Amino acid sequence: MLRLRRQLPVYSPIRFGSLLAGASGALGLGRPRERLRARLSDHYGGPEVVLTDSGTTALRLAIRGALDAGESDAVALPAYCCYDVVTAAIGAGARVRLYDIDPATLGPDWASLQETLDTGVAAVVAVHLYGIPVDMGRVAELTAAGGALVIDDAAQGFGGSIGGRPLGALGSLGVLSFGRGKGITGGGGGALLANDDAGRRVMASVRDLPARGRRGWGELARLAAQWLLGRPSVYGLPAALPWLGLGETRYSEPWPPRGIARGAAAALLSNWQASLEEAEVRRRNAEALSEALADRFELPSSPVAPSTAGALRQPILAHPGSAILPPRPKGRAAGIERGYPYLPALPALDTCLPDGCIYAHAARLAAYLRTVPTHSLSDPRATINAA
Repeated sequence: MLRLRRQLPVYSPIRFGSLLAGASGALGLGRPRERLRARLSDHYGGPEVVLTDSGTTALRLAIRGALDAGESDAVALPAYCCYDVVTAAIGAGARVRLYDIDPATLGPDWASLQETLDTGVAAVVAVHLYGIPVDMGRVAELTAAGGALVIDDAAQGFGGSIGGRPLGALGSLGVLSFGRGKGITGGGGGALLANDDAGRRVMASVRDLPARGRRGWGELARLAAQWLLGRPSVYGLPAALPWLGLGETRYSEPWPPRGIARGAAAALLSNWQASLEEAEVRRRNAEALSEALADRFELPSSPVAPSTAGALRQPILAHPGSAILPPRPKGRAAGIERGYPYLPALPALDTCLPDGCIYAHAARLAAYLRTVPTHSLSDPRATINAA
C-alpha cells in the first residue's frame, strides 16, 4: 500500500513566485544570467564567474583547466563522496587518484592526502560533505609544495562559511551547484568561481567551453514538480517511482558542457533570500539533533574555528562495534537515508586505481553513515525518535 506521507531527506525552498520569475526569464526578460553572475560575485567576494548547467559541469571545467595548467594529468578526489565528482573528473579527461576521509570531520585524512599528493596531481578537490566545512587552510598548506591547484567544491555547502568567507571562495577555484537537493535551486545549474590569480588563469582556458544555455522550460517543469511534490504530505508518491532514483546514488556518464538555462537563473535569483533563511533553520535543527543524538552516534563536525556549517543534512555514524544502522521503514519515513556507497568500487574507476588499494575510513563511512534531515519541513523530535 502506497503511503503518501514521507519526509524529504533534503529540501530546497521554492516559492510559487519563483516559477513565475523563471518563466519570465525563459522568455528572455530581465537578463537573469547577468544578474545572477553579479549576485554570485557580490556574495562570494568578487570572483570571476562562469555559469554552467550543473555543479558537475562546473567541476569538470575546473579539473580540465587545472590539467591544462599543470604538469600532471591526475586529480585527487575524496574516496567518500558523490559519484558526480567522478563523472566530472572523467569528463575532464583526468586520471583519478583518491585520498581517504577522516570520519570525525568528513574532511581529508591528512596522511592519506599527503600520500596522494606525493604521486603528483594537478589539482585537489576538497568537498564540504553535507555542508560541513573542510579545513581549507591545511589543504592549501599541503598542496603548496607541489603546486597542485585547490578546488573548493561547495556543491553541498550553501550557507556555510569559514572565517566569514562563504564555502566556495576558499580555493583558487570554487564550485557551486543549484540542483534539486543542494539547499538553493532554480531547477538546475551551477557555477565555477575563480577566486585568485591562479584560478583566473585557469578560468581563461575553459571559459568558452560550455555551449550556450537553453531557455530553461525543462528545468522549470522539474522545478514545478518539485514545488508540487516536494513536501512531506505527498513525497511518498515520487519516492515510490523507481525511475526517479530519489535517495539513490547513481553514476552518470559525462555529457557536453553547457551554460545555465535562463529560466533556471531567474528562478534561482527569486529563491535566493528564502534559501539563506532556510540555511539558518537547518543550522538550528542540526544543533538540536546533535545535542539529542550525541550519546548514541558519532557526529562528524568541522575542526575549523570560526566556521559555520551549511547543515544540508546531519550525518550520524554508528560507533565501532555497534550493529549496522538498518534502513528501517520508520527511519526512511522520517527522512533518514544511507550515505554514499564505497566510491573505490565504482566500475568507472577500475582502470584508475591501484590494485588492492583499500580506503578503510571510506569503507566504514559507506557502511555505517546515515543522514537525517535538518530542513524547515522536518520535525527534529520525530527524527530523533526514528533514528
